[in-house]
Amino acid sequence: MKPFLTIVFILASFTSDIKTEDFAKQWGDGIAVVQYNAVFNKTNSVKNLARLSDARVFNAWIDEHPKLKEIGRVKSVPTVVLYKDGEEIRRWEAGISMKLELSYRDVQTYVDELTGANQY
Repeated sequence: MKPFLTIVFILASFTSDIKTEDFAKQWGDGIAVVQYNAVFNKTNSVKNLARLSDARVFNAWIDEHPKLKEIGRVKSVPTVVLYKDGEEIRRWEAGISMKLELSYRDVQTYVDELTGANQY
């Protein structure tokens, strides 16, 4: 299911008549990780987030969809936010360098805490 949602999100990014709010609704249920970034800063994206287990992963391009910046309360790019049922659980934000020292394993630790996977 995760690859399907990623494909839908990517396709929606190229469709101008889909509302930005509809993107945000996609990560409203369950555990989701959203990486907010801008195309000009794409090389500084956190790598391998798609490898996360038990979480849906989305890329939100704020220069293509400026309202996503407001929805995610983004102050710098990249910003990675972990949501559970639409509620923000954890946020990682880049500094002035516009780079984020974060690995998918760091995020996976928090996902595992939410799912209980780290209890075994």
